[in-house]
Amino acid sequence: MKLSEGVKNFLNDKKDDGLMGIKGRVVTFLMVLIINSLYMSYYFYRDGYISWFEIIGLPIMLAFAWWFGKQYDIAIYYSEKDILTTLYNRRFVEKYISTQKGQNFALLLLDVNDFKVINDVYGHKAGDQYLMTIAAQLKNSVKEKDILARWGGDEFLIITPGTKKKENLAEMMDKIHKNLKDVSPVEVEIRVSIGAALYPSEGKTFDDLLKLADKNMYSMKALKHG
Repeated sequence: MKLSEGVKNFLNDKKDDGLMGIKGRVVTFLMVLIINSLYMSYYFYRDGYISWFEIIGLPIMLAFAWWFGKQYDIAIYYSEKDILTTLYNRRFVEKYISTQKGQNFALLLLDVNDFKVINDVYGHKAGDQYLMTIAAQLKNSVKEKDILARWGGDEFLIITPGTKKKENLAEMMDKIHKNLKDVSPVEVEIRVSIGAALYPSEGKTFDDLLKLADKNMYSMKALKHG
């Protein structure tokens, strides 16, 4: 294979550069293999003996492409998922909402009641377990087509595509409360407040829906504490 003058000079450099130099050459081999399908190189022992070896580039290039593809998939996955609960995150929800213009859906905002007490009394590790338990039960409460996300802190968000009336949400909301009963990992019962808003009848933008759902959620929370 015809090598460039720069590579020839590199190969003909007879300096005894030791272990670190050998590591540097290996890195160089891998970089060059991205461009070349076959690369010849060597390193020198202290007694001057030359050891030649041949690296076939194509398998390494294919392995690198596979590895890079896997890393890309992992990066995309975690860019749209909440690490603690593995639910969708804000980024995914906002991306999804941008594709739903003109489509009917309901937005539900859930707030975990007295979550600060869990962290203060039982510690943050118990608080994390508390949130993971809630996430698992919410998964069991929604339909496959619904979007379930951790909105941040102790808030969760659900989008139910195709929903036109709040009456259609009653069954799911009852199921959520039922599934959260008696599953707490600590001695504090899991209770959530839920607020809902409909698109497009109650809000033309995502921000409008969030504000209304948040208002309805805190009205429900105040009613329970009243």
